[in-house]
Amino acid sequence: MSKAKKAFCLVLSVAMIVGVFAFSAMAADQTATFTVTASETQVDVGDTITVTVAATTDYYAGPTGLPIYYDPAVFEYVAGSLSVTGIFGAGSATMVSDYSDPTVGLLNVIITPQGTSAAAQQLNGTLLTFRLTAIAEGASAIGLKAEDQKTETNKAGKLYCGAFASSEISEDVESIGQEFILNNTSVTVGTAAAPELQLSENGTSTGAIIDRVSYCANGNGFVYGIDAYSDADILDKLTTPSGSIRVTANDYGVYSTGAKIELLSASGDVVETYYFIFFGDVNGDGFVDATDVTTVEGINGFMDFDFAAGDGSVAGMAADINGDGWIDATDVSYIEGVNGFMDFPMQSETAATVAANKGIS
Repeated sequence: MSKAKKAFCLVLSVAMIVGVFAFSAMAADQTATFTVTASETQVDVGDTITVTVAATTDYYAGPTGLPIYYDPAVFEYVAGSLSVTGIFGAGSATMVSDYSDPTVGLLNVIITPQGTSAAAQQLNGTLLTFRLTAIAEGASAIGLKAEDQKTETNKAGKLYCGAFASSEISEDVESIGQEFILNNTSVTVGTAAAPELQLSENGTSTGAIIDRVSYCANGNGFVYGIDAYSDADILDKLTTPSGSIRVTANDYGVYSTGAKIELLSASGDVVETYYFIFFGDVNGDGFVDATDVTTVEGINGFMDFDFAAGDGSVAGMAADINGDGWIDATDVSYIEGVNGFMDFPMQSETAATVAANKGIS
């Protein structure tokens, strides 16, 4: 994605009408979300769990490849347990091939439509299930890896979900270019691990930051470095060895500065609370625009934020673009940029600077 201002599609046209320098995200034309869940997240040695892989697409799904990983030191694949849903329409023949590699903990499933007897579908539900048996104590992530996706630069990638041009099952299929959102899970065998907010593999690789160092008025810290447009974008970058994570939109109803990230125990109790920061979007309306510039221009350090109101630290974090502890002319210039905010940096770039200044590794 090119350096660009964060905007939300539903309000982009309004922002352009009022003359705010807004620009939309360059999202892929086709998006698929894959969600991996386990029947239980806390088991004992000898127990067997059922793993479910579900998907939603905004396009007609074509041939699909799903390389699913688990820790082979903790779990063993139950041979013959794979069950695949007929995702290409009732009556259409579907070829399923799979192989497992117990040395690396991999189950690779390839689903291919055969013939033209039924219409292709936009996916919205379970794709497959399989079973794993716990063989030793420990914690195991179970899911898909972003680096496996088939792309122009990784045409050997095993993770793909092609797209038919229409509902007709034909040879007219695009296998590369879709945007994937991956939601994985983790299962603990033996003594339950304590819930802990951690970066997922994708969060680490894309430069997301969990900040427990900065002052947070009503929480345990902040999460930033994510070009977020939905709760799924944030959840994709986070994980926990036990319990779960819940993301709630801010007062504007968007997933920008001030969105709440809660770490939950297995029983659903809130263990910790974090707030999402989108640098530059000081008021959290989903835009980096003239309103934010005006707000930052009126700040003397952090002193003019009402910390007692509980949101001062959130707005202050979003305004302190370089993370030097002061909100000043440097931050104003950063937000203003040039050419209608088009040079505003990626969130991961800003997060790296902020984290370095705060000593966060």
